[in-house]
Amino acid sequence: MTKSASLRLAVGRFHPLTDDHVRALEDWRGDGNLIVVVVGAHMPRSSRYPFTAEEQVAMLQSTGFEAVAIEDALLPAERVAQLSAFAENAPLLSFDPGYGPELQGLWAGGLTLADPEMPQKTSALRARWLKGNSFGDVPDTVRALMDRVLDADTRRTLAEEHAYIEAYHQSWSVAPYPPVHVTVDALIRKDDRILLIKRGGLPGRGQWALPGGFLDPHETVFAAVLRELQEETGLSLSEGQALQCLRGQRVFDQPDRSARGRTISHVFYFDLSGLDLPALEAGDDAAALKWTGVDCALKMRAHMFEDHYLMLHHFLSTGA
Repeated sequence: MTKSASLRLAVGRFHPLTDDHVRALEDWRGDGNLIVVVVGAHMPRSSRYPFTAEEQVAMLQSTGFEAVAIEDALLPAERVAQLSAFAENAPLLSFDPGYGPELQGLWAGGLTLADPEMPQKTSALRARWLKGNSFGDVPDTVRALMDRVLDADTRRTLAEEHAYIEAYHQSWSVAPYPPVHVTVDALIRKDDRILLIKRGGLPGRGQWALPGGFLDPHETVFAAVLRELQEETGLSLSEGQALQCLRGQRVFDQPDRSARGRTISHVFYFDLSGLDLPALEAGDDAAALKWTGVDCALKMRAHMFEDHYLMLHHFLSTGA
């Protein structure tokens, strides 16, 4: 652990690293030392996060900063533990709109939040790049890396997903208040295997996820998760069976967790070990499904949709 009094930390995601980021980091470093911690190691690409953590580290290094990558964290306290491994009680600059404010009372070294308008500016720049339009506001070394790391097919796929997200947001633009969506997801375990579905639609097409979907207006979240489970996998459980097999329940409500906007997911953990199950088949908007070993599932971070790996990891590590 670094003890230098002149050491400072910065944390965030850089999709991409912009001139504004560089200026803020240079001002924050001053005449001392700085480690920039990139959030999102081992995450799959998406239109919101098109660059791997390693590529973001390379962007930062190309502009003269020391940088390291960490995995996403479920709770602010976990983020504090991650950052403490690099420098305990060092002053911290946060570009992370998700866990920035939550760290205010937890980080003993003092926390400074970056310009709150920076994420919106970065998003607009990223959109221009994905659409193939000209853009500025990034260092030349970063621009070269951006154009080098993605092949044409991957960039087209990300552009398609971006267009879907834009249209999704536009469809809610006439609502009198910003919408809050409610979803349900199911972690199904049978002995040492976990049931996963491959997403057939956008966003996250082709990525693995827990079966689930949006809450209908007329149903409870428990009824919704059983309905979605049957629609996406063919697994039909009565309410009584489901209650007997229920091992845990948790709300995942980190404000920035989904590209679709404010989305709160109620996740249920069912252990069906010992039950005889029929052959299951992907349905609804699931492109495929599979039973995968617990150990294998815990190594699938790079292939799982949004924060579904954090859901899975939470229940498998705590058991509830």
